[in-house]
Amino acid sequence: MTSKILALVFALAMGISNAALATIYTSTDVPKVIPDLSTINSTLSVGDHLAITDVNVRLSLTHSYDSDLDIFLLSPFGTLVELTSDSGGNGNDYTNTVFDDAAAVSITVGAAPFTGTFRPEGLLSALNGQDAFGIWTLRITDDAGPDVGTLNAWSLDILGRSVSVPNPARLRCSASASRV
Repeated sequence: MTSKILALVFALAMGISNAALATIYTSTDVPKVIPDLSTINSTLSVGDHLAITDVNVRLSLTHSYDSDLDIFLLSPFGTLVELTSDSGGNGNDYTNTVFDDAAAVSITVGAAPFTGTFRPEGLLSALNGQDAFGIWTLRITDDAGPDVGTLNAWSLDILGRSVSVPNPARLRCSASASRV
C-alpha cells in the first residue's frame, strides 16, 4: 500500500487528477510444493478497484527441470494468460523472474535459471481495462516426472486508475425513493 500512497501524493503534488497508481500485491499463501504430474494454484487478493493499464508478474520458484512447468495467470474476471509453457530445457529455477509485455527478451528464448525480465508467451495486455479487484490465481502445472519443486513467492505489479464503484446500499435507497 505504501507505493500506492506515494503515487497518489506525487499525483496530487503535480496537480494530476485521476493519475495511474502503481501498486504491488503479494501472495501470502506461499511457499507451495509443486508435486509431479499435478497442478497447484496460489492466490492473492487485490482489494483496490483499479482499471488496469499494465500488469507484470514476479515469481520465484525452485524446480529441477523448468521445462516440466506450464505457468498461467488467471484474473478475477476469468482471463487466463499463459506466462510460459515448457521453457528452460533441463535448467532449473525461476529467481525473481518478471513477466512483462515490454521486455526485450521472450521467455521462450531465455535460459534457465530465469533471472530478470522476460516477455510472456501470452499477452498480459489482455488484462488491460479490467478491474483489478478480486482474487488472482497463479496456476502451475508440472506435466512430467520425476522432478518436483516449490513456488516460493509471487506478486503482481499493477498500474491502473482508480475506479469509482457505486455503493449498493445507496443504489437500493435511490431505487426505493424513485418508486415513491
